[in-house]
Amino acid sequence: MAKQPQFNASMRMAIIHGKEPFLMKRYTDDFEAVLKEEHGEIDRVVFNGETADLATVLDEVRTFDLLMRHKLIVVNSADCFVASKSADAIPVRQALERYAESPVQNATLLLRASTWRPGKLDKAVAKIGFVQKLQSLNEMDATRWCIGRSSKEYGCALDSQGAQLLVQRIGVSLTRLDSELGKLAANVAPSTDISKDDVAAMVGLSKEEQAWEIQSVMLSGNEGAAMTKLCELLDVSRQPKELLMWSVIDLTRRLSAASSMILNGATDGEVRKALKLFGDGGNRMVAVAKKKTPSTLATLFSHAVSIDAKTKSGLIDGRRGLETLTLHICREVR
Repeated sequence: MAKQPQFNASMRMAIIHGKEPFLMKRYTDDFEAVLKEEHGEIDRVVFNGETADLATVLDEVRTFDLLMRHKLIVVNSADCFVASKSADAIPVRQALERYAESPVQNATLLLRASTWRPGKLDKAVAKIGFVQKLQSLNEMDATRWCIGRSSKEYGCALDSQGAQLLVQRIGVSLTRLDSELGKLAANVAPSTDISKDDVAAMVGLSKEEQAWEIQSVMLSGNEGAAMTKLCELLDVSRQPKELLMWSVIDLTRRLSAASSMILNGATDGEVRKALKLFGDGGNRMVAVAKKKTPSTLATLFSHAVSIDAKTKSGLIDGRRGLETLTLHICREVR
């Protein structure tokens, strides 16, 4: 994970950009806390960068608060804001670069965006504040974060296997992970230990994970088991037929790609890495790809795409299409 910026109360401009809302909020709150420690109560004013104009934002920045509080002016969607032009056709980015050369002392301007195009403005802001890019976490970093967050925020010890399972089921969104950690901590209370079994019992499979379950059953070649799983996902779990169809097509696509890579000399590890094949399911997919020719699996992929097109056009009922594909794939991989 990227290091948290070293906040300073003397900073008068800042940029935070990235796609992790949890860190965006945390850094904003931490920055405001540093300003509050130096200036007392803070007046936070928030603008929508998609609709705000330069004159309004700068007027707010330069106007003294009636209670003489230090202002924190936050502009969200700042990428849209800096890409616009002022009323007199001056690029906002250029105007902000000039402002950064001589900012007011009674306010701090914070630009926040999910996407950002670096440029001269970043260098100008870095001289009087900070520029922080929020890096997306990988699964390993997210697992470590869960263990630390559980201890620091909720006073619970989350074991490593439990953290790994939590990330597998929830993903790497810190907002969602933090929410689940709070629920887990409340559920195990008064105990302060969270185990893998606790996570398995209290954090259900996502809809996407349930849909992907059909892949592993199809790879076994067991028609009866595959049809039973398909009925369970459609009738019990109420999975959308479109999501299940995508899962089936993705299976045939990766089988076809794996077979071609193996024929061209790729190792098992290279195939698994390129196609993001993990665990026993990944091993089984590579094993099937080795047994079948690329042309056979390419034909299977084309057939799946054709069935999908027919269901979308109404020529075949969605459920009927899934049942047909399920049986066909089982027979091919068996």
